Amino acid sequence: MKIFYSLLIVFLMSISVSADANTVGGKVIQVVSIDDVIIFKIGGGTDTNRPACATTLRYSVHKDSSHAPLVLTAFATGKDVGTIGGLGTCALWGNSEDTRYFQICPATGCL
Repeated sequence: MKIFYSLLIVFLMSISVSADANTVGGKVIQVVSIDDVIIFKIGGGTDTNRPACATTLRYSVHKDSSHAPLVLTAFATGKDVGTIGGLGTCALWGNSEDTRYFQICPATGCL
């Protein structure tokens, strides 16, 4: 029974650990609106741990999400972004990673 519980704990730990996919720095250089999804691309940033499904290296947000106005504001103003965090999935649009968080930096820079 101890072996069973040990294996169960190891299994649960392995599925709960997920690498955070993100892009650090850059600007929103492209915005596309398709159906209910806004797809955007960051230029000049550093990508890490992007999922295999994000073949275009773009991110996606639902048009009604709290991220949508931030994406559009960053694009329209040319503001630098801090870190864009992804969920590691491409559920909204098959080749663009779903967005978990979106940071716009103030004029003094991101912390």
